[in-house]
Amino acid sequence: MENGERKTDNDIQNRTPRDKIPALRSSFSAANVCSACGSESNRETAIFCLVCGKALDEGYQPLDALRSSYGLQRKHLGITEQHTPVALFQEVKNSVSETAWACVVYAMVPYLGILFIPFAFFAGSYGYVVARRRPNLDGGRLALICIALSFVILAVQIFLWWLLYIIPEIGIGS
Repeated sequence: MENGERKTDNDIQNRTPRDKIPALRSSFSAANVCSACGSESNRETAIFCLVCGKALDEGYQPLDALRSSYGLQRKHLGITEQHTPVALFQEVKNSVSETAWACVVYAMVPYLGILFIPFAFFAGSYGYVVARRRPNLDGGRLALICIALSFVILAVQIFLWWLLYIIPEIGIGS
């Protein structure tokens, strides 16, 4: 075996149990295992993994497995643009019209949405009044859209409730 011969099954079976398990081998070192892809290095002095390129002295990081699968270890992702943060809640808007729009959206839920239709109508009406009194807030058009949609959704909801009532009647009559 010393002259380059391959090991046979008998040679492998004659090994001690300590030699059969890679984790119990005496030459095994945790520094020789890549934390990203799990491959063992061939040399004791290896600095980088031959499979994925990750530095062997670094610990595991959550994206290591994904980056190693694409061969992106030790590469910069190239994000250079600086974005200015946007203040989401500092815009001055007609919050009553926004509330009316939320009620219209909730009113679109079949059957139970009928409970939100009066809120959508009254919040839309009050939102229009607020938009007329304070034109800098805008929201007048949104309030009118909410009022109109509340009537349309009311008609659809009434139709759905009528279907809920009439379908069992049709089934009994057949």
